[in-house]
Amino acid sequence: MMQNLYIHMPSFILLLFSYVLIGILFFIVYKRQQNPPKVWKGLLVMLIGIFSFSITFNLSAEVIKVPILPLGVALLYWLLRRKGNTERWPRYRRYAWLGFWVNCIFLAFSFLHSPLDHFMFPNDEPSTYMQDVEKASLINTHPTAKKVTLNNEVLQRQVDKMKQKQIKSESWYYKINEKNGYEERFPYFLTGTVPKMGSGLKTVIYVEKDGKGFLITTNKGRQVYFRSEESVLSGGAGKND
Repeated sequence: MMQNLYIHMPSFILLLFSYVLIGILFFIVYKRQQNPPKVWKGLLVMLIGIFSFSITFNLSAEVIKVPILPLGVALLYWLLRRKGNTERWPRYRRYAWLGFWVNCIFLAFSFLHSPLDHFMFPNDEPSTYMQDVEKASLINTHPTAKKVTLNNEVLQRQVDKMKQKQIKSESWYYKINEKNGYEERFPYFLTGTVPKMGSGLKTVIYVEKDGKGFLITTNKGRQVYFRSEESVLSGGAGKND
């Protein structure tokens, strides 16, 4: 099903726009040249011109590549001027440099990646992580978990009402490491949920013992905590018996 496909819509949109812009720039260069080469040769030169020495670093969990040295352009300069041929390089020079500037286009669009992702899939909205909960179910993950069932109607009703909260991770960590008397805070695993289509998210969701807390970890290394107004559990721990 389309909902289960790993598609990140912001990346797809930015990649599409970057290819369109590159195509427009290639068309402009080609049309302005008095004696242009064949299209496939111009494209080949542009692709070779893309090769460059780049500096890579992480910015807000995004990998950023900054082109420094135009290795492809230098290679083309050497190849096209071999054997004393001084006419080929001026004919293909613009395509070679366009290839190098393609790296800069990708760099510029990479800075738009996080803002667009946050705009389309807000981190503080629970529906981003579990838009479809129709087939959700519970799995007990700890011996202290009480025998309860998931009230799916309440869960569907509460998804849009949940509020993001801060979780006191330090005190929780110390309680986990206590030798005696520790009762698991999130003893239930929520399975069968589907994140918002196009978010590219894969989630692991744990439900708090009172049925109102949801600890969500994503494949992007993000961890969020939401609280609902009602317990989604029916039975021992919940109030929706």
